[in-house]
Amino acid sequence: MNVAEIMQTNLVTSSPDATVVEVAQLLTERGVGACLITQDGRLAGIFTERDLLRLVSTGADVRNRPVAQVMTRRVTMAPPDADLLWAADTMRRLGVRHLPVGEGGLVAGIVSIRDLFAAAEAVLRLDPRGADAARDMLSAAGA
Repeated sequence: MNVAEIMQTNLVTSSPDATVVEVAQLLTERGVGACLITQDGRLAGIFTERDLLRLVSTGADVRNRPVAQVMTRRVTMAPPDADLLWAADTMRRLGVRHLPVGEGGLVAGIVSIRDLFAAAEAVLRLDPRGADAARDMLSAAGA
């Protein structure tokens, strides 16, 4: 199974000039933990719940800061044909819960740790021999 088969395509995106509070509201409204920051159709960074927590913990008033100043810029992107075990291992190794999917800076989707757990559960339910595959996936994700 590859990431294109489980990725979410209803992406939550924002421009780099949006404020932290605007992006936080977007995360809340959409019920997600990550917003892809795009510029000219290309991935410029990602802003996650963890980024928000880190900012708020400083005690500074960051509500009106542009998200471009505080987003994570170094983002690993999975190619659509990447194996789920590779994606899970990459997320564990990098300590991230969201992995954009695409090529050449163009995003086609995103995979979250929640998506990996759902895929592992589906494997267990659909294939009696899927326990080994599900265990491998969960182990690679660090669960």
